[in-house]
Amino acid sequence: MSNEAEVYFCLSGDDFDPNEVTSYLDLRPTESKRKGDAGRYNSKLEFSYWKFSSGKKTDDIIDVYEMASRLVAQLSPATERIIEISAKYKLTACLQVVLTITTNQTKSTPAIGFDEAVIKFLSAVGASIDVDTYRD
Repeated sequence: MSNEAEVYFCLSGDDFDPNEVTSYLDLRPTESKRKGDAGRYNSKLEFSYWKFSSGKKTDDIIDVYEMASRLVAQLSPATERIIEISAKYKLTACLQVVLTITTNQTKSTPAIGFDEAVIKFLSAVGASIDVDTYRD
């Protein structure tokens, strides 16, 4: 099996309408849910969220630098609007990296890092970085 990765930007908060975020940012999310909706692991979510993803990539070589850079290039034009909507609804911003790493010793492990443009964007919008790793 190969490595698998997804990089996404998420806005989450107590209770807000993700459709308003979509409209305000003029960006269609990959996924969004409202507080009380059924979640993947819960019958009812205790928060709302808006997620914008790079998509999942499965390959022998995974480059998180590149995936995060492409994602932020799409989000950067909306930086000021992200800051405004986050303040309005008291949202938490996060860049999430999800990696499933193959246990095959002959395969490369993912390159994980962030370039200057990604770091500047995350700082501007007050986002944290969360990296979840799983073994195949």
